[in-house]
Amino acid sequence: MSRLSTPPRPKPPSPNTVQDFVTTSKGEIMVVVHTAQPPSDTEWKAYIDGVASSDLQTLRSIVFTDGGAPNSAQRKTINDVLEGRPVPGIVVSPNAMVRGVVTALAWFNPGIRAFSPDHFDDAVAYLELSPAEIETVWETIEKLRVQLDDPTLKAIPQRKM
Repeated sequence: MSRLSTPPRPKPPSPNTVQDFVTTSKGEIMVVVHTAQPPSDTEWKAYIDGVASSDLQTLRSIVFTDGGAPNSAQRKTINDVLEGRPVPGIVVSPNAMVRGVVTALAWFNPGIRAFSPDHFDDAVAYLELSPAEIETVWETIEKLRVQLDDPTLKAIPQRKM
């Protein structure tokens, strides 16, 4: 009797971007983690939907990216949603090109700043995060890192205990 087997199912592609929200005393913080690949249009739409559904008066964002950055059409969509309102945010990346993209985004959102992972303490100080908020952000970062299935992300600094 022969035994039929099915070919192995290919593993679905890992996402390039994952995000979640952290609620703080000052409002929400959107935490986003990118790989080195740019966000797909689907991933960018999820990001835009998250921003658009938030209170832009209290929203702050933290983005970690190993190099993935929005393309010009995607940058236009975020500028359209913000409508010139400054929303404080930080982008943490070891990639100088990404930090250049952030400089371009800052023309439309003067609240956004880029930092290297070595300057993460300066980044969270810029967002005025309390120690408890920083701890909650770290818990979210770890959860998102697991979702991306990439433990080697260079944008995420070594956590200080």
